[in-house]
Amino acid sequence: MENETNSTYPGQDNGEITQRVVYKHIAAIALVLLGMVFLGLFAIACVIYLNINKQQIENVVPAIFVNIIGFIFIALIVSLTVATIWIWRRNKVIITNRHIVDIDQIGLFNLDISTLRLEEIQDISARVNGVFQTALNYGTVIIQTAGERENFVLDYVPKPHELEDYIIDLRAKYYPKDNS
Repeated sequence: MENETNSTYPGQDNGEITQRVVYKHIAAIALVLLGMVFLGLFAIACVIYLNINKQQIENVVPAIFVNIIGFIFIALIVSLTVATIWIWRRNKVIITNRHIVDIDQIGLFNLDISTLRLEEIQDISARVNGVFQTALNYGTVIIQTAGERENFVLDYVPKPHELEDYIIDLRAKYYPKDNS
């Protein structure tokens, strides 16, 4: 969880102050990155194999084609890795003194922004399931809202219990219960 406070979201009012920005845990892209590592190792193994068997391969396929295919394959791996990291970094939760904003970058060209007013929060819970989430300290924060609106679900949240407490304290600070 980061305490970056200079981040804003589209439509944020001038009087609205960013309190905290939370980025998704690296576990959200771990499998994709692991796949990229395996593809990279496969590319290295292919280069070694091609160098060892260079004479036999050049009899069947010209060297320029092998080099072009290898370059395209490595460029694809690098591009997918960069795109994955870019998408992951664009996924965040911005908590202000008035709202909780969940920004989800879905693919390269789709952005989904969900906003919840702090005053609408009825209940909040944090859930950590399984060995990996427990070991890596990430999970899901579920915010129940007033009215017919669906629950606000924040997944791959680092230190979810800490974020749960933070939101509860922030709501109490800006929207104290009416004692009348």
